Amino acid sequence: MLKLLMISALLSGGLLMVESNSDVGPGKWNLIDITKCEEAYHKFKFDIEKKKINRTHDGIDAYVTLDEDFTDQFAMRIDICKEVDGGCKQYQVITDESFVKFIYKYAKNNVRTCLEMGNIDPPEFPIPAGEYDIKEFIFNNDELPADGPYGEFAARGYMLRGSEEIGCIEVYAEFRKQED
Repeated sequence: MLKLLMISALLSGGLLMVESNSDVGPGKWNLIDITKCEEAYHKFKFDIEKKKINRTHDGIDAYVTLDEDFTDQFAMRIDICKEVDGGCKQYQVITDESFVKFIYKYAKNNVRTCLEMGNIDPPEFPIPAGEYDIKEFIFNNDELPADGPYGEFAARGYMLRGSEEIGCIEVYAEFRKQED
């Protein structure tokens, strides 16, 4: 569940806060892939799988175990690189002292749906410790802003306690110009 929330944060906010240039305009976001970071020292471990439902929606299955309540005490960092000739060039780093406030700001509807699917009642933070199995979470790409930076991006999102990385996910996405 936390990883689904991180996806919302990465796509909804992280990739959209960019400097203004000619490579920004109207278009559509496409979630290419989601993978878990393989660092053994991360406290939050999970399994996740993405499925394409149609051109505007992606389906995501995830399983996560929380060994403590997930509260507003966690911060976040998103390292973004943009695919260019020669590889992925660092594009931007975004940080926020509150993971919870960040995802509510940029992906409120997707967050609420995810929490409901995890049987969190009421669907809000804190999330109690426990096991969560989410099947067929539908991530609505149309909820994302219609303007963004064109290109393919890789984003590595970290959940932090202070400066300690306790969870990580990698998201690959692209933003294409709207077709006429």
